[in-house]
Amino acid sequence: MNDIEITVEPRYLAEQSNVAKDNYVFGYYITIFNRGNDVVTLRRRYWEITDAHGDVEEVSGAGVVGEQPLIQPGESFEYVSGTGLESPVGTMTGSYRMQTEDGVEFEAPIP
Repeated sequence: MNDIEITVEPRYLAEQSNVAKDNYVFGYYITIFNRGNDVVTLRRRYWEITDAHGDVEEVSGAGVVGEQPLIQPGESFEYVSGTGLESPVGTMTGSYRMQTEDGVEFEAPIP
């Protein structure tokens, strides 16, 4: 149970950024793979986004990209989202709140 593998591929989006105004846009491509034996649903997300100036933004809410995906054992869910920073580098950390079919909730850390 709770064997969730998450991969993240960030990309700098130069065409959406405005360096002159310190606006740097990044996309991130997420894959959530259920390596466990239980069907799980992604209920909530939590991100802590920190730019190079030390400014922190917290983002939380139901599901991801308007969905609360159900992920069968051996299957994955993929999505793309993005964020803007006021510096050319930063970090994102976070977790997903997952729930099994029998109601057990657990956190899946996002690398």
